[in-house]
Formats: sequence, structure tokens, C-alpha cells
Amino acid sequence: MSVEESNLRCTACEREAEHVVVYAGRFVSQIQCTGCGAVTRLDVSEAYLPDLRQRISSKPRRLLRRLRRDPGELASSLPMSTLSKPARMAGEFRAVWRSRRGG
Repeated sequence: MSVEESNLRCTACEREAEHVVVYAGRFVSQIQCTGCGAVTRLDVSEAYLPDLRQRISSKPRRLLRRLRRDPGELASSLPMSTLSKPARMAGEFRAVWRSRRGG
């Protein structure tokens, strides 16, 4: 899961304001207006699992590409990213679950 900020026109208050955009993998699962607090949740559950399968199956190829490009960078970043991956995946699953439930 990742969180970005962006200026968008709010569908609730009709004003252009900063919004917090939550991604589950590559999909926008929630948008919240910081002006009025309105939250829009998008059910990404149907598209998420096929995308997750593709991301998992392509991971060895992407790691090999990084190893060829910069072995030192991969060696230094891999231990931390390996340890943090379970928490990041749990965050993605929570975002997908919330978008599906609507709350």
C-alpha cells in the first residue's frame, strides 16, 4: 500500500483541494478530500488478485534485472525490503478489504 497526495476537484464539496490517494498495489482504492473530509472508496478486489499474481510471478525477473544493473544497491537494499515486505503486503490487503466492504 502507498499513500500519495494530489490536488483534485472534490466530488462532494466541488472545490479543488488536496486529496490523500491510497493505492493497493497499482490500483487506487481510496481518495479522501482534506478540505471537507469526504472519502471515496473504489472496490479494486476483482482486479487486485490477478495483478498480485502477475507481480509475484515477475519478481524474480525484476530482481535479476536489478542485480545486473547495480549489484551493490540490490545487496544493500534487499535485507530491509525483505523484512518490510510482510507489513507492506498486509497494508495492501487491508486497503483492498476496506474498499470492498465500503468502510
